[in-house]
Amino acid sequence: MNDPVCPQCGAVHIVKNGHAHTGKQRSLCRECGFQFTLHPVWHRVSEETIALVDRLLTERIPHRGICRVTGVSRSWFRLHLKGLSRSVPHDFDHPESSAKKA
Repeated sequence: MNDPVCPQCGAVHIVKNGHAHTGKQRSLCRECGFQFTLHPVWHRVSEETIALVDRLLTERIPHRGICRVTGVSRSWFRLHLKGLSRSVPHDFDHPESSAKKA
């Protein structure tokens, strides 16, 4: 009834597999080899924090400093920068630069 189920394949042959750095129990599926935490806690970054990160980026503050001040992880920050770089056009073909080359 309350046996854990693998979120990857749905199998019920689950064994304990140590603890995560947060202290939560890790599990291992014997069928597919997937490792997981049974009840993960996801912390969403608020819109206010995202706006603060964006404002701090315009102030030329080091990335680690922004992460430290706002409390976001460096991996989240890298993903946020990647998303920002996709939304900004990178068209560097200006008529002035091509005229200087000729």
